[in-house]
Amino acid sequence: GVLGLNRTLPAVSRKFRFLYDGQSCPVVSWDASLYPAGLAAGLTSLKLTWGEYQNSLKQRCWQQNISPKSDSGCSTIHHYEWSKLALFDFLLQINNRLDQGCCGFRPRQEDVCIELAYHAKCQDANHIQLENIIYRSHNPRHLVFNNNKGFFDRNEDNLDFRLLAGIKEFPEQAVSVLKTRKLREKLLQSLFLDETYWESQGGRQGIDKLIDVIERRAKVLLTYINAHGIKVISMNV
Repeated sequence: GVLGLNRTLPAVSRKFRFLYDGQSCPVVSWDASLYPAGLAAGLTSLKLTWGEYQNSLKQRCWQQNISPKSDSGCSTIHHYEWSKLALFDFLLQINNRLDQGCCGFRPRQEDVCIELAYHAKCQDANHIQLENIIYRSHNPRHLVFNNNKGFFDRNEDNLDFRLLAGIKEFPEQAVSVLKTRKLREKLLQSLFLDETYWESQGGRQGIDKLIDVIERRAKVLLTYINAHGIKVISMNV
């Protein structure tokens, strides 16, 4: 809602006595359309390798509602959806979708990609599988962003620019929020509604520190857009 992407599932923080020792944890809105054949069948997800994903970006799949050729390598996902996902994931430094192997930054020993030996696969990165690429059963053109835990302890000299690889456009509405410096105001308004999360981060002082991190990344992203000649366009699809 803050960036106008309208792709994330509603989530709030809640405390449960029988989970996580009563610490706050994320609770995500249930969406049955993500489980069309029932919970046991798993999520409606897309299987793509990094190489296939990069090829699909070059094909500009479904742009102007033109059906891709059968041999194009396109998935069901509209071309613009990847731009929205890349922007969102870069600001929060979420790598578990587009860069599961942590190939685009220096991971820590405690990171999942090191513990599960995904990082060792970076030498053959084109064959690394994308993960958590989710869509609704009745809407295969649009992505749903779930599992959106951000990483706020990654310094500006160790950001994952691999998340932006192959992206040639970004959504105008989201970039305008970053340019006009309305990001802090919108984030404060949004996060203030979740009292449990607000308190778990140390109140206004802690929230401000998180927003400081996102604002610095927004500046980096705007510089990247200018340096690489990235187009900023309307993506109302």
